[in-house]
Amino acid sequence: MENMLSLKDICVKYSYKTVLSGVSLNFESGKIYSLLGENGAGKSTLARVLCGDILPTAGSLELNGNLLKIKNPGDAIRNGIVCVHQRPLLVSSVSIRENLLIGINKNQVSQIPAIMKKWLPEKRPDELINKLSSEEQFTVSLMGALLKKPSVLILDEPPELKSETLRELAQSGIAIVMITHSFKEAVEKSDEIILLKDGEILETTPASKLTEADIKQKLFGLTKTVTKPDFIEEKNISEEEVMLMRKIIWLNPIMTEATKINTSSQNSEKQFIGYIPSDRTFRASNPNLTVFQLCTTYHTGEKQKALEAYASSLLKKAEVNIKLYEKASCLSGGMLQRLILEREIAENPRQLYLFDPTHGLDVEATERLYSRLEGLAKNGTKIIIGKEA
Repeated sequence: MENMLSLKDICVKYSYKTVLSGVSLNFESGKIYSLLGENGAGKSTLARVLCGDILPTAGSLELNGNLLKIKNPGDAIRNGIVCVHQRPLLVSSVSIRENLLIGINKNQVSQIPAIMKKWLPEKRPDELINKLSSEEQFTVSLMGALLKKPSVLILDEPPELKSETLRELAQSGIAIVMITHSFKEAVEKSDEIILLKDGEILETTPASKLTEADIKQKLFGLTKTVTKPDFIEEKNISEEEVMLMRKIIWLNPIMTEATKINTSSQNSEKQFIGYIPSDRTFRASNPNLTVFQLCTTYHTGEKQKALEAYASSLLKKAEVNIKLYEKASCLSGGMLQRLILEREIAENPRQLYLFDPTHGLDVEATERLYSRLEGLAKNGTKIIIGKEA
């Protein structure tokens, strides 16, 4: 069959955990696949294997029956496998056109005006990336991927894309693999749904034969939805404003109107503002940091043994099983979320700002997050979900 990508017994093992175990899948051109699973199931790891970010411990990839040797993202792209990441890999300080030029050949340059007209008709090629919305930045990343003429397109937690748009891309001969936590989106937009649990394929089923309730039951044994608790306040505030408030407190422990902290204490430690950004991977952390560095961000001046004990206590509270000196890139999205939350909670915040806190979280993880926040609220911390005005 034309343009079939096959995974054969893919395994990914780390010293502390087996992330994928014996995963075998086929992706056919012209079809849309949704990959679903709880946090830590191995979805992102599977995508990273496909696009050459990491090498599997065992197993192989084949394209139309021919063995693929993919050692890096360049190899994947040359074989027609392109990923649009959850956080678009763009250079924010340069223009749309300059970003689209990255990784394409001379023949593809002439296609930029046409693809701009189709996907971002209201934008100019010379507009800077940092002036675009997150949805527009994703679109630029998608345009860059399409310029590379993929046969397999991986969409990692994409913003809302119309069914007609996805279907048009698939009908052009592309196999589309969506990593999503939206059961509704998977049922409505996919041809097949792949359920991943504990690093193994639970089942692959035509989307027409599944409902959202079916998926919840199969993955979590749940049929309920989770609503935002009453103790959480929503506020129109930007992440930049929150970072400024934190900076003011950090540099000047004396209370000011600008900090807007509701506390009578003059102790700067008691005025800490907790902050969990929407971009947890690069703003609250960095894939190149060790887990130890991630945990001890606020305590760099203390002795090594004390810091290691402190970091280990955060790992235990977050229920994250990983070694202190592993890279943060080894953490799943859910593990990273929990660890950052515990890091902020440990500073006894009077206010805790969260931006897009449930993005990428399944039902079970969302419930766990709200339960942890409820305990914090009962101890006097004001919980605020920030929204851009």
